[in-house]
Amino acid sequence: MTEYRVYLRSDIQWTMRKFKARSPKHALKLARRFADEHYDDLDWDDYDPHSCPVNEIEVGDEQGNELAVWFDDDLRLRLAARDLLDAAEKVLARWERGDLAAAVRELDAAIAKAKEGAG
Repeated sequence: MTEYRVYLRSDIQWTMRKFKARSPKHALKLARRFADEHYDDLDWDDYDPHSCPVNEIEVGDEQGNELAVWFDDDLRLRLAARDLLDAAEKVLARWERGDLAAAVRELDAAIAKAKEGAG
């Protein structure tokens, strides 16, 4: 077995752990399982605060109610990814049946959501 250096990353932290595995794909599988089952055993390091851009700004009142929010393009796309995937899968399924118009409208709405506030 080969020893692989595996890096696990989040938006604000990273860690590295070595795994002995048969292949890189096997090391990836072991790392995913380890992260799920032993998250607290990982030795996380924070990124330099200057390396993480601002991706969300929220304006709230004194009661903690959200009054306005801004997401950068990357975060907005991440938040819309599930809707985009669902709409794209509907387009493909309906394309095969010849019933494309409604699915394309749903895809258009998902794209608009992903781009909301862009520009």
